[in-house]
Order: sequence, then structure tokens, then C-alpha cells
Amino acid sequence: MYVDDIVLASNCHHEIDIVKQILNSNFHIKDLESLKYFLGLEVNVSDAGISICQQKYCLDLLSDSGMLGCKPSTNPMDFSLRLHKDSSAPLSDPLSYRRLIGRLLYLTSTFPNIAFPIQQLSQFISNPTQVHFHAAMRVLKYLKGNLSKGLMFRRDSLVHVLGFSDAD
Repeated sequence: MYVDDIVLASNCHHEIDIVKQILNSNFHIKDLESLKYFLGLEVNVSDAGISICQQKYCLDLLSDSGMLGCKPSTNPMDFSLRLHKDSSAPLSDPLSYRRLIGRLLYLTSTFPNIAFPIQQLSQFISNPTQVHFHAAMRVLKYLKGNLSKGLMFRRDSLVHVLGFSDAD
């Protein structure tokens, strides 16, 4: 069995130690201790709580898209723009649009405010046009101005986060 990455989180360190002992008795594991970076997520644990962002991922995306030097946008979408399937000429390289939308979808885990624009743009991945591409570029411009933003889970919050993941 090969598991690439695993994160254990609990408010009880003793429980984490027990799980590590069980895993280590059955498999060879490499414990990297405190979580800093995981699957493109930058994790910072402080007295205030846990913050998660994707600044490096955003910078890589901007660089790969040739948008590293772009002027930032204050919002991710021109909400007066109505996207249609035949809004302009089709893109000559629809694969690059599909790849970009896929990468932007991954960012919605720490940028929930781009979820609506990306959902709208993802409707056109089968036949993207220039208008759709320019709208996606606007999302990148928005990200440029918000690189260090992400999610903050405050230690004193009354919200209790419970998560479960199954690879199946």
C-alpha cells in the first residue's frame, strides 16, 4: 500500500499519537510533524487559529498564464456581463481554457468568493469563446490583488469544523 499524503488533525494530541503508532506499526511512515504545506494549501497555525491559503498556487497559475504582471481587479467578475455559448469567436486552443478552469476550480477551496464566476465559466468548457477566456482572465486579475487571502479558522470561534474524506 502506498499513501502519498495524509493529515491528522485533532484537539487531542494523545489521539494523534495513538493513530501514528498504529500506522507506524503496520507501515513505514515519514512524519513531517507540523503541517505547513499540503497539496497546494499553505497552512499556518498560530495562537489566533489556523489559516489556509494558496498564495504559491496562485502565483504559479498567474505565471503559467502570463498574468504575473497584470493590473489587479477589485472583483472577480463583471456581473453585468451575460455569458452565452455563442457570445464571440471560438477559442483556437480550447484545451488551455479547460486547463485554466480546472486549476481555478481547485482554488475555490480557499477562495469561495470565486466559486460563482468559476461555476459560470465552467459551463462553457466544451466550446469556450474569446469572451469566456477574457472573463477567466478577470478572475486571474482578481487573484493577483488577493494573493495572501484565504480561510481563517479562529481558535475562539463557536463554529465546529468536522470533516471526512474517502478516496473512493
